[in-house]
Amino acid sequence: MKKFIAPMALCLFAAFQMQGQQTRGVCGTTIADQAESTTRLRANIAKVAGGQAVLERNVTQYVPIHFHLVGDATGAGKHKERLVLDQLCHLNEFYAPLGMRFYLKPHPTYGLFDYSINNNNVYSNQSNSLLMQSRRHQNAINVFVVDEPGNDNQQPGQVLGYYSPTPDWLVMRKTEVNGTGNGTLDHEMGHFFSLRHPHYGWEGDPFDTADPSWPIAPTYSPPEPYGAILTELVDGSNCEDAADLICDTPPDYNFGFGWPNCNYTLPAKDPAGALVNPMETNIMGYFIGCDYVFTQMQQDIVLADRETSDRNYLDNSFAPAAETITTPATDDFLVAPANGANTPYFDEVLLEWNAVPGATYYLLEMDYLSTYNTGNFRSYIVTGTSKLLTDLDDNRVYYWRVRPFNEYATCTQARQRSFKTSLTSGVNSIEALSALQITPNPVSGDATARLFVSASAGFEATVRIIDATGRQVQALHNLTFAAGETTIDLPTAGLANGIYLVSVENAAGRSVRKMSVIR
Repeated sequence: MKKFIAPMALCLFAAFQMQGQQTRGVCGTTIADQAESTTRLRANIAKVAGGQAVLERNVTQYVPIHFHLVGDATGAGKHKERLVLDQLCHLNEFYAPLGMRFYLKPHPTYGLFDYSINNNNVYSNQSNSLLMQSRRHQNAINVFVVDEPGNDNQQPGQVLGYYSPTPDWLVMRKTEVNGTGNGTLDHEMGHFFSLRHPHYGWEGDPFDTADPSWPIAPTYSPPEPYGAILTELVDGSNCEDAADLICDTPPDYNFGFGWPNCNYTLPAKDPAGALVNPMETNIMGYFIGCDYVFTQMQQDIVLADRETSDRNYLDNSFAPAAETITTPATDDFLVAPANGANTPYFDEVLLEWNAVPGATYYLLEMDYLSTYNTGNFRSYIVTGTSKLLTDLDDNRVYYWRVRPFNEYATCTQARQRSFKTSLTSGVNSIEALSALQITPNPVSGDATARLFVSASAGFEATVRIIDATGRQVQALHNLTFAAGETTIDLPTAGLANGIYLVSVENAAGRSVRKMSVIR
């Protein structure tokens, strides 16, 4: 059940126009949702208060996370991987004071990111929870990135994200997963680790100048829709039973919802008449544009919750290949095609780059424009250092960029180049040619590579060897291929380590195969 709650942080609070009226983004983690975690929250508070050991801050704790990039029924609208990498970078920066580090945990079936959900009832609401459950990673925090989170928002506003405690997953509006530090995922992760809002009870009806008792707050929060919650007092005398149950977070009756900045000055008072001074920088509150933090006790509770049996499924022995990755300069990283080059063929384009220390994945992005935001945008997660593309348009300029990363180190830069495809096709169009194979492939050391050709009728052709930059490095002219099978030795002496294209071509057409040389 996802109801209205005020916005959380920074641009999460940014006002926007909706049906002609000014409104705000809202969080969908309801009072009822938070109440489900009460038993675990109280146990965590007792553990911290009793001095029981929690996770040590000087020992890095790696926490697995898995992102489901959801599309509509046609498969459109999936969020871009680069923005998820940016968001994970920010999430790790925010949780760094706790010694907690999140890392991408591949799903055993769906891989590093889950692209398998193409369903309007997940993309535009989450009524198809059975489909979501079927894709759930059993050993990671599940984050579903959708177009529209929540389907029963009862107040004006747009739900930006929520934590649902029963299935134990997070749902995020894709505009909030962008690495800008908007605080939405940081906040929802706090809910995941049992934290409440400091203004718990006031979510649906913030205390402000429109209330009849202003400036004195009532003893209980408004009774609708879930029942009155005890109002926290400034002197802390009821802090263990009121609001978020945490005593180092001062009272806050959802003042941030209607306040335009990070400096609350209205004379609101608690039920005893004491002037309230809320903590505007609390990440679990709703003030705008602040440098958000957890309080000491909130940090301790998060760490204590990480140790509970409810979080045993997050246990692991993960160690990153590298904690930081430095992307080399463009010319030291990207190999081919050369920047601005014309490719020999439009439907057989080999993109190649050098390996980067510590990187286990490479994000390859391509588009017609360097903004990478047209309808022709495409992306690939590659584990190697090359990608052969056979479905590009002819006579078209493409921009491409590659970003190295690993499961943990995602704060990396991409390097970019462009190329233009030719009008020439690499598709087999020699009618008599029925089969073409290179063996061994890859070719190692001084071994001889052989080209095996099977033909239904005899023909003449030229065999060319082309390097990754599109430059011809070898050519065998006027070769005769008889009907049946023909074997040709390919001259690989002097060829450097790398990937090459071997073409058989004549006036009737051309056929190409890839050959790898390993020295």
